[in-house]
Amino acid sequence: MKVAVISCGRSDYSIYLPILKKLKEDSFFELQIIAFGTHVSHFFGKTVEMFYKDGFNVAHEVESLILGDSPEAVSTGMGATIIKFSSIWARENYDLIMVLGDRFEMFSAIASSVPFNIPVAHLHGGETTLGAIDDKFRHCITSMSQFHFATTDGHAKRISEIIGSNKGVYNVGAPALDNLKDLNLLSIQEFKKLWGIDMSIPTVLFTFHPETVAIDQNIKYLREICKAMDALDYRFLITMPNHDTFGSSVRDEILNFTQSDPEKYKVVEVLGAMGYYSAMTHCEFLLGNTSSGIIEAASFKKYVINVGDRQKGRQSGSNVIHVPASKQNILSAVEHIKSQPELNAENIYGNGSAAEQILDILSNYFKTKK
Repeated sequence: MKVAVISCGRSDYSIYLPILKKLKEDSFFELQIIAFGTHVSHFFGKTVEMFYKDGFNVAHEVESLILGDSPEAVSTGMGATIIKFSSIWARENYDLIMVLGDRFEMFSAIASSVPFNIPVAHLHGGETTLGAIDDKFRHCITSMSQFHFATTDGHAKRISEIIGSNKGVYNVGAPALDNLKDLNLLSIQEFKKLWGIDMSIPTVLFTFHPETVAIDQNIKYLREICKAMDALDYRFLITMPNHDTFGSSVRDEILNFTQSDPEKYKVVEVLGAMGYYSAMTHCEFLLGNTSSGIIEAASFKKYVINVGDRQKGRQSGSNVIHVPASKQNILSAVEHIKSQPELNAENIYGNGSAAEQILDILSNYFKTKK
């Protein structure tokens, strides 16, 4: 069967990676990767190269990104994505499209496939992020999909509520956790050699993405976080935010702030899966509002200070401390973490067997159908 996996940016890659490996290895599947969005933009590091580096071919590189991040630019980019993907769906004869998550680019690509009646398999449906407009896109993708690979029982139940049925709904866990069995993570010495950052110095891993609901509050929130970081005696490894509405103002604010002390604040655009998970292994804890703190951090036995509402509503484990975006609340959370014993909680997002389950379900279905 001919499967199109669509990926719009670096945040997708580590989640897709274990599935891509198994699709490539299984002769029943013909894998075609379609990369678009920030993947093909030099401004965002042209992360499509990650596929080639790991031995994958990319069938289509689609340029539909509008570099501006105003609401009009995002909406225009959605329209361009629909137009460009409609041509791909018309030319190719796919048996299945695999799509991840909740971004506006993903919604646009899948919306354009609906008239072609191509089955869609959706990863990470049923989740809720009240601080981002992604909920609208995620639930729309759910409505347009036939296969639903959820990450928890709670998220599977939400999918069933959205589509009015439990048909095609499977709780397989989070695919990103499969990486932990396969990736050879970097030692502190190897990480320093590759990135020039010494993780033996107590370091906090930080990522802040814009809240796309309360967009006028982002700079205020970020400045509160920066005040807290300034007061803490840690080094901070900072990865840059996604391409979201008004994301450039958040990027500029981070860059302006970190220039005050380049030794304390180490800024990296993209670490890649191996680099990011290696940093997570060696860091003290995570700070910010990235989904990796909610989903993957528990597998590394790391506490997470999740700031604000971007991830609010998504199920989280006991390792996650949710706080408002204020200096004092963040500092109090840090003190709480310092007082806790070493984390020993199980990850509610599964045991790292998602890719195997997904391929079993798809191959059994399509072999029977054929």
